[in-house]
Amino acid sequence: MSVISLLAPLLVFCCLGFAFDEPHTLNSSVGMTTNLAAQDVATDAAPDVKTEIQRLSSPSPRERAEAACALGERRATEAVPALIRTLGDDAPVDQPVCGQKGNWGDNKVNKTSPGEVAAVALSRIGREAVAPLIGALESQSWQARANAAFALGLVRDERSIDPLIAATRDSEWHVREKAAWSLGLTGDRRAVEPLATALKDADWHVRAQSAWALGLKGDDRAVEPLVLALSDENAHVQSQAAWALGLKGDERAVEPLTVALRAEGEHVRSQAAWALGLKGDARAVEPLISALKDSSADVRSQAAWALGLKGDSRAIEPLKIALNDSDEDVRRQAAWALQLRGLKSGRGLRVGMPEINVNVEPRVKMEFK
Repeated sequence: MSVISLLAPLLVFCCLGFAFDEPHTLNSSVGMTTNLAAQDVATDAAPDVKTEIQRLSSPSPRERAEAACALGERRATEAVPALIRTLGDDAPVDQPVCGQKGNWGDNKVNKTSPGEVAAVALSRIGREAVAPLIGALESQSWQARANAAFALGLVRDERSIDPLIAATRDSEWHVREKAAWSLGLTGDRRAVEPLATALKDADWHVRAQSAWALGLKGDDRAVEPLVLALSDENAHVQSQAAWALGLKGDERAVEPLTVALRAEGEHVRSQAAWALGLKGDARAVEPLISALKDSSADVRSQAAWALGLKGDSRAIEPLKIALNDSDEDVRRQAAWALQLRGLKSGRGLRVGMPEINVNVEPRVKMEFK
């Protein structure tokens, strides 16, 4: 469990840059560049805040995004109404915005929008923005509802739990997905059952995001729904369920994960091997040894890493054979696994810190820092 306790917070805060394999397409409203932000300029606002609020009505999407970012940096409560109006602005804008690094997890997703930046700005303003954001969950614009759900996850205010649970039943999958993500960041037990229900959503993006969210829940009720998700028709959902089960110290997950080692998708098999590495259960050893012969080098490498954590003598000879694998990463992981047992690899490899190929994808499109 010490490995899990070290990994869990890291996975929440450092892995947010990972993306879906198929990035979301912006339903762009490029022609609707003029919003009503100028009407919301507070008379008592500082001059620089007034200027940024007025820039939210710029014909340039980049200027609107930069203005939203600047207002968030200032934590300008006077700008909350104008930023709420901006949540539905989904005109595409290239990263980086306002000096931020575009940390996206891969090169497929490299755009944001004024609405997304406004969501982050509102989250930085904090509690004063929560009630308006909850109200925005009722907007006619699904883009505004999705960005409001995203922002509420960043704020993490208890008032948002029930509205976010309701948003998991929204008519638009983008909103349901963001609501599931935000519920994943809360420690509230009320979120577990709605997220388990969302594992049956009609859209795979929502199901995958719900699996990710349940992985962060220290609640035994999440195990059985996640086990069932290993048999989902979509490989992305299967993979995310395997990742989530890896964080669960529950023996019920072991046998289903060994079955997942034979799944059709190689990424599912790799995630299952990773998850089994965190299980202190001897039943995982033989299936992981078999996985050292998988057709995918990524799976073989992950299996070698997992066997390194097992400390089981049955793995010694198979790991020695893996030292001759055609893939360099597999050879390195096998050497590291053997060194954990105080055994020499016999190949002169100098292995320091373990190269843990965790391969986690928490299914979140973007990161703002």
